[in-house]
Amino acid sequence: MPDGSMSTDLYHEVRGQGPAVLFIPGAFGDAGQFAGPAERLADEFTVITYDRRGFSRSRQGSDRPDSASVSAQADDAARLITVSGVDRAMVFGTSFGANIVLDLVARHPEVVTAAIVHEPPLRELLPPIDLPNPTGPVIQLARTDPSAAVEAMIRTMGSDEGWEAIEPATRARISANGEYFFGREFGTFSGYVPDTAAIRATGVPVQLLLSAHGGPMAPPVIAILAERLGAPIATISGSHMPFGEAPTLFADELRPILERLAA
Repeated sequence: MPDGSMSTDLYHEVRGQGPAVLFIPGAFGDAGQFAGPAERLADEFTVITYDRRGFSRSRQGSDRPDSASVSAQADDAARLITVSGVDRAMVFGTSFGANIVLDLVARHPEVVTAAIVHEPPLRELLPPIDLPNPTGPVIQLARTDPSAAVEAMIRTMGSDEGWEAIEPATRARISANGEYFFGREFGTFSGYVPDTAAIRATGVPVQLLLSAHGGPMAPPVIAILAERLGAPIATISGSHMPFGEAPTLFADELRPILERLAA
């Protein structure tokens, strides 16, 4: 069973023993999105999951002016690693959580042993090209019904199966996170540009990760990051949110990457 804690004012859970890995969620910021993979990987790794500041059980401090910034969220992740009894950790981040990982490596490399960056939505890295925008209708819906927009985004960027598979208590929490995400975080994170020179200079190993059926922005963004960081690219099964729709498969495909980075 995970150890749930509020000791840092960030709700977090620690499972297992072995090399440490911190999972940073993307949109809607809830640890429950990684519960299945965390349980499966805990036989070999110390797995840390958490609700990001402003979301679910970590609402403390969400009134801070900078709480929804990438840098504040990266500072939280660094602090969480140091208080979890592991000192340093591999870090996996998906979507907006991948933005946080990039900032974490750039500014707090001393707590990161390796980084796995899964499909960060870094539109600012791309030249002005015409890409489909599947989230456009979701953003419009969020103006009137942010809770419904949460479901719409997960069904759009992930899958219908991924939404249906979310455990009811987790689904209720992330639905309640819609107002904070769309109202506070979405605009700030969407304009983020990583300091790739600083990241590369740290020497922290970076593994870039694509989903086989991810969003249209992901491949060109990952290609640019690969060139600037000199980092390898791997592909896993599923959509932009594979950890929800097929948690066992996601964990099994992530395991050899973690084992290689931990060696």
